[in-house]
Amino acid sequence: MRLFLSISWSIILAFAMLTPGDRFPEIDAFSFQDKVIHLICFALLSYLWLGVGRKSKSEPWTKNNLIMSVVFIGIPSVVFEFAQLYIPNRSFDIYDLIVNQIGVLTGILAYFKTPTIPFRLH
Repeated sequence: MRLFLSISWSIILAFAMLTPGDRFPEIDAFSFQDKVIHLICFALLSYLWLGVGRKSKSEPWTKNNLIMSVVFIGIPSVVFEFAQLYIPNRSFDIYDLIVNQIGVLTGILAYFKTPTIPFRLH
């Protein structure tokens, strides 16, 4: 189940970040809403992918866990932002890239700091 959610969120995020900018409605609730959205999106991405293939949070990390984390969390957070250089009405923003990385770290911290709950997404 967690793998399905992780893949689904990755696809949704790729679609949202790689769609031309004029395809989305303009909603300006507050001045830095774009940064908040980036933070939440990448925190959720890392939170979901960190649990894939692990039976518990206390299980030791393996080389495969580390590789999966880099491939499915770290690389997309950078690639999606740079790819916007080539998407109409989108632009690369170094601050978005920084917030993406902060989101990744937030998701990692959330994954390891949240208590284990009976309903698991594994």
